[in-house]
Amino acid sequence: MVKMISIHSSRGGTGKSLISSNIATIYASQGRNVALLDFDFRAPSLLTIFQARPLVKGWVNDYLDGQARLENVMVDLTGRLKTPGRLLVGFANPNMEAMREIARKDRRWQMRALRRVIAMKQELAAKFGVEIIIIDTSPGIQYSSVNAVVAADVAVVISTMDILDQEGVQRIVSELYEPFEKQTVIIVNKAIPHEFVSEERKESLLSRVKGKFTQPLIAIIPCYCDLLLASRISLFVLDRPDHPFSRALKEIARRLESL
Repeated sequence: MVKMISIHSSRGGTGKSLISSNIATIYASQGRNVALLDFDFRAPSLLTIFQARPLVKGWVNDYLDGQARLENVMVDLTGRLKTPGRLLVGFANPNMEAMREIARKDRRWQMRALRRVIAMKQELAAKFGVEIIIIDTSPGIQYSSVNAVVAADVAVVISTMDILDQEGVQRIVSELYEPFEKQTVIIVNKAIPHEFVSEERKESLLSRVKGKFTQPLIAIIPCYCDLLLASRISLFVLDRPDHPFSRALKEIARRLESL
């Protein structure tokens, strides 16, 4: 049975797209058939990460608009990345006019789009043999984020140690996730590295951070300077599979699959 996982945040800059793209790649590297969808229509970044513009025949925007078939939207990157499992990516249109157009969509259009998201889930499984779908959502409570969360089986919310992020997570959990009774987990990214120098300090950090959220915390990822300096147009888990960040994401992928 196909599992859909939405990856969300209260605002930008949490590392949501980096985590989404690398977790999808991890699953494909483990032999799973994966679809990664860019639902961040106001600031899409997956096209830059994967450098796939010449391969795109249609956008996720077009599919939700009823203007493109799914087979013309999904880009197969399996051969390029040399993963044993299939990795299909659906990209959001990065053109400014497309971003303005999606922002103008009314509630009626968004309800139709939700039906198409649900249909997309089944179509990806039936036509492409997809087992896991990862959705990189738009930050905050946008219609596209709501649609992704409603359709998903598991919702992941990315926070940082910033109090604004933590308060934002609490807000979207109470306003969006709890009303839909959605299974939700929290990942805290970019934690201060010196908090991990001893088991005692790690336990203290874990205790403090857990108290900030009502939903389960499944990981705290330190901020790695070499990760910040790495190119955004590469997949870190493929380039540096033994790095602590890559190992942390592999453990997160394992936990998500078990939910």
